[in-house]
Parts: sequence; structure tokens; C-alpha cells
Amino acid sequence: TKWPDGLKVITPGGVINWLILFVTSMGITDIFSKSNTGIARQVLKDYNAHRPLGPQQKVCYAPFKNMYFFHHGRAAVCCYNKTYILGEYPAMSIKEMWQGESAQKLRGFISKNDLSQGCFSCENQLKAGNFDAVKAKQYDEQKINENGYPSVMEFELSNLCNLECEMCNGDFSSLIRAKREKRPPIENPYNAAFVDQLEEFIPHLEEVKFYGGEPFLIEIYYDIWERILKINPGVRISVQTNGTVLNNRVKRILENTNFHLNISFDSLKKDTYEQIRKNANFERVSENIEWFYNYCKQKDTFFGISVCAMQQNWDELPGFINYCNKLDVPVYFHTVYYPLNCSIRGMKAEAIEPIVTYLSGFDFQAETPIQKKNRTHYFDFVNQVKAWHKQALNAAGEKKLESFTDLRDRAIEHIKANKMMAEHIKARKIERVYNKFTELEKRLEPEFIERSLARIDPNSGSFPDVLDKVAYYSDKLPLNALVLLIKSSFK
Repeated sequence: TKWPDGLKVITPGGVINWLILFVTSMGITDIFSKSNTGIARQVLKDYNAHRPLGPQQKVCYAPFKNMYFFHHGRAAVCCYNKTYILGEYPAMSIKEMWQGESAQKLRGFISKNDLSQGCFSCENQLKAGNFDAVKAKQYDEQKINENGYPSVMEFELSNLCNLECEMCNGDFSSLIRAKREKRPPIENPYNAAFVDQLEEFIPHLEEVKFYGGEPFLIEIYYDIWERILKINPGVRISVQTNGTVLNNRVKRILENTNFHLNISFDSLKKDTYEQIRKNANFERVSENIEWFYNYCKQKDTFFGISVCAMQQNWDELPGFINYCNKLDVPVYFHTVYYPLNCSIRGMKAEAIEPIVTYLSGFDFQAETPIQKKNRTHYFDFVNQVKAWHKQALNAAGEKKLESFTDLRDRAIEHIKANKMMAEHIKARKIERVYNKFTELEKRLEPEFIERSLARIDPNSGSFPDVLDKVAYYSDKLPLNALVLLIKSSFK
């Protein structure tokens, strides 16, 4: 078996990342066709009240509008769901992936408001009431093309990056991959022929988004931008950048068209910023942010600040609201799930409680539409932290896991408590999880079980999310694949 390029597994959070990448690498897509877990009506009603165009029939329109290209030539419909794969380039053409059987199946699930096919991030944010952070909202505004072509494309074609951020990993930073993780470079199949195939799609696009690594260091992006300028210069080009790269080449491409820019900026304090974003210079990036801001203001394009809200900088979130309100630009707080030493959700209840108290003690002016949006976004994130605190409280005092039977029983209780899942679906999942765990204890050595369970902390605020994934993959994976996965994850 060829193993995926996942995170180095040292925590339950790392295990979950590895599980996701494992399923992707094994090409296990048919397992996704047997679930029917819809979003609860009240949750959908509350979410619809927060959507930019008002209530919508579908919880998400990504499968009907968007193609997302990422590492190893893989395509999906959203950068937050890398488990459900439409296909791989160059084995399949772009058109074959967009029109293929996998795409049609996913559209069927989403049409039923069923997020069970790997859409864990949006599902967790919906549960927490963190509606403003739900990625699905971003696909509401673009049209569905009557000719069947996607109206949005997202590119994450390379991990080439000049930074080694604390919360990042080698799938998004070539330097981390080489230095911290000691892994070989990611093989990149994207070439001139891929750019040529895009020509058929470019005329029908409303927006094109570019991620990294650092987009302004990735050579093929310049080729795509030149092709877009030639074929559809009016398309919205959005770039998520760390703000460190601003040279004559970047300025030249920006000045020739209208770029929309989101800057990743995680601290307003020099020491904290440079600790989080290793290799970056606070003063230089601050100067670049000012240049990018003035560019967007002159071009009348979008400019925003993105903050990875986490253990290292939670006390600065009110300051970011004031900073962005002063500029009258939107701020976005990324929900950091991994690694657990950065994520707030990985903390114990007694550590999260003062964060809730502190963040809840602020309020902000809301005179302009952007300021109102920033205020809403802030308090939706506070709801997310409150949900993590509640999870951690529920987990507090939990006994140490002694056996796979303990883990099985916790997973089953977790399924029973899921208010978003229909009862007949719960019964089916519980039966499958019970049977699978019974077989696992027969197949795994007692010493291995004891060593593996010792690495899972039931008192962590992330434990419910671990149970989510345990239940999901125990339900979906064949026994042999599950045994192989567990042994490799905890070796």
C-alpha cells in the first residue's frame, strides 16, 4: 500500500488528520454512498437566518458551483473537505471529474442537506452556532451556470512556502515538510496541459481563488493568471497570502488586473507574530499590508484580514476587531482544529473558561455594514469557544480508557446524544460500530491497545470530536482497512 502524505501522528488530532488522508489515498469513495444524515431543521433554520441572500433550499452549493484542485492532482468541491474526491489529474480530465459519477453522488447527498460525506468542519460549526465561519456560506452568492460549468474554481496546487507557522504542517508549507517533518517533497502533476484544459472553463467563471503555500511564490499561478487575463479579465481573482512577498513581479501582475486580497495576520504584537509565523518579519509584513490595503482601495476590490484564532493569540481577538473596524475592512477568525497544542478546543475546561469570560466581556461599534459584520463574526466565534468549553466540561472527570470496549461504549453514547441524526440512522451506526469494535479487539494485540488508548485524553475538549471520527470511520471502513489504519496511526 502506498501511504498518504499525512501529518506525523502524535496526538488524537493528528490521528484524525491521518484518517482523512488515509481514506483519500485508498480511493475509498463508495463507502460514502450509504449515509443519510440530514441537518436538523432548527439548526438549518438558524443558519439560514445568517446567510447573505437569506434562506436557501440547500445547506451548501459548493458541489453545484465549485471545483477545488489540491495536491497530487486531486479535485474536490471545497477546500474544507478533502475526503470526498471527484478524481485525479492527469488520470482524469477536468471535465471528466466535474461531470463524473462521484460528483453526481455528492450533489445527491447535499441536495438532502446531508453533510456526512466528509463535511466535518461545517457540521461542527453549525452545531456550535458559529454560523458566520461556515465555509458553505461562501458559495451562496455565485450563480449556478445553466450550461453546467462551474462558476468558481479554487487552486491549492503547491505547498511552496517561505514560512514555518506554528499551527501549520508540511502539506501547506514546503519548509515545514523538509525541516520539521523530514518528509520528501510533494510530487506535483500540474503542468502546462492542465492550464490548457482550464481554457474551456475560464469563460464561465465568476471567481477564481488561490491558496498555498504562499500563492505569490507558486510559478504555475502566474501562468493561470495570464491565461485568465487573456480570456476572462473581468473574473474576480481572490488570493489568500501571508503578506511576505511583495516584489516588482507581484506588483506588475496586480496592477494589470483587479485582485481581491485576504492577508493572513495572526498577531498585532511583534514577538507573538514572529513566534507564530516563523521566518516572517513583523515590520516588513506591516508595510506590505499597508501597500495591499491601498491597492485594493484604489482598485475598489476586496481586502480582508484572516486570523488563526488559537491558544497563542486569543487575547488579541478584540484588538483585531478594533484594528479592522478602524480600517473598515472585514476580519475572519479561522477555526483552528489542529494541532491540539494550538487549538483552543484541545484545552481543558478550566483553561477555556477564562477565555470565554474574557472574550464575552467586549462589545464593538457597529456603524458601518463591515463593522456590523465584524461584530457578528466575533460573537459567532465566541459561541464556538463556548461550545468547546461545554464539550470540555462534559468530558471533565472522564475515566481513562482501559480497552477498546470503553472507547466503543463512549462512541455509541456519543452517537445516541447526537441531536442532528435521525433515530434509524443512529440505530444502524450503533450496530455497525458495536460489531466492528468487537472484531477489533480480536485482531489487535493487548499491548498495542493499551499503548494506543493511553494517547487519547478523555478530559480534553477535543474528545467529542475524536468520538465523532471514531464512530464515522468505524461505521464506514471495512474491517481490514480499519485495522491497517489503526496500526499505522499509532505505530
